[in-house]
Amino acid sequence: MALFGSLDSLPLEELLQLLAQKEGTLEIWNLKDMPPTTIYLKPGRIRSVDQNGKPLDPLMAKAVLQALIQARQGSFEFIPGAKPKHRHRLNWSIEKVLLSILTLQDELVRYRPHLPHPRAVFKTTPFAKKHLSEENFLKKAYPYLQKGSSSKALATALGMPLDLVRFYLYRLERKGLVERTGQMERGKPGFFGWLFKG
Repeated sequence: MALFGSLDSLPLEELLQLLAQKEGTLEIWNLKDMPPTTIYLKPGRIRSVDQNGKPLDPLMAKAVLQALIQARQGSFEFIPGAKPKHRHRLNWSIEKVLLSILTLQDELVRYRPHLPHPRAVFKTTPFAKKHLSEENFLKKAYPYLQKGSSSKALATALGMPLDLVRFYLYRLERKGLVERTGQMERGKPGFFGWLFKG
């Protein structure tokens, strides 16, 4: 039996709990600042999270699920029995993923006052390379952080929510794997910047 509706009446965390023992495809669209997303389910598990017809890696899949859980607008349809055509599998427990994302949201709220400025520039420390295998975000961001990058630039380059990137950098800084350079990334000059420059 197909199921459809909108996220304002049935948020994603409730929807996933409702569909926890089903097999099929959950299509979500009409999302603000996010392309249509497909979540493939089997009983108790998330098989894959896809955007633009391609499966997302674990880091991006988690970021997308977190954004979808916060979303309160968007349409969805569940199509029973549908399976992904690709072989990529996350094979995540729905219960554990929801708990992990809700814990992450709580941490974001708790640490928000301590998160770095979006334009503060970070670089990797000499210890970072040894920890690439255990830090998914660091592995993805490493090429940018080697040269020096801000949260804002990283969020754009990786296609991730800015606050999530700020939180990951804050956590890596506490572990001694990245450090602030003391510089701020320059933004585009506003009207007064151009006026004084002229």
